[in-house]
Amino acid sequence: MKKYHLSKEDFSALLESQGGVCKICKTNNPGWHGRFCVDHNHETGNIRGLLCNNCNVILGHSKDDTEILESAIAYLMEDRG
Repeated sequence: MKKYHLSKEDFSALLESQGGVCKICKTNNPGWHGRFCVDHNHETGNIRGLLCNNCNVILGHSKDDTEILESAIAYLMEDRG
């Protein structure tokens, strides 16, 4: 939170605006470290939302590359038969 100049009040307000859940998967369980991760645009530094650890890791490992994420979705969809 300090890295993004986000006060505890700002963090709480952001989490409340998301309904108290991860902005991607909607879980109320933040994961192993016990609080939601502040997700941000790596180019602009703008805060996008709060994520659980799992969703934060997915974005990190994909380097926020939408083509990689779309390819992963297509891959998973192939096995729906």
